[in-house]
Amino acid sequence: MTAYEQMAPASKVWIFQAEREFTGEEQKTVTEALTAFTDNWLSHGSLLKSHSKLLHNRFLVFMADEEGDNMCGRAIDTSVRFIKELEGKLGVTMLNRSLVAYMDNGNVVSCTLDQLSRLAEEGKITPDTIVFNNLVATKAEFEKNWTIPLSQSWQQTYILQNQKI
Repeated sequence: MTAYEQMAPASKVWIFQAEREFTGEEQKTVTEALTAFTDNWLSHGSLLKSHSKLLHNRFLVFMADEEGDNMCGRAIDTSVRFIKELEGKLGVTMLNRSLVAYMDNGNVVSCTLDQLSRLAEEGKITPDTIVFNNLVATKAEFEKNWTIPLSQSWQQTYILQNQKI
């Protein structure tokens, strides 16, 4: 696995969010599995310059340097298969794109977009609530826009479109 600092700012990023925090034993399993996967992640038969990590005991982050256009669809499919296998092994969902996460008193909380809209209507989250933007596409975007205030996020647009007027 390539060190995070050695990944180019344009490196492609994929974030998979678990529906809940991993237990201590699961964290160990996930971390070991991520390292093993990344150490052997191939594209066009060549080892990818890549990095992975578990953040907040809930987010699996993959990075691949696409320099030289060496990233193929099969390599991306392999990462999704890896996540599906991990889901089955751990009994946790990580491919549900309707889940969003936000910070609540220092804790990461997951909910659906509809629940997020309801929380905003009830005043339980505010424009200043920190949310996780799992749609960032590059390392540079990840560093700048992965955790941002709700008011600056795509989730805010969803909430505004779904408010009852």
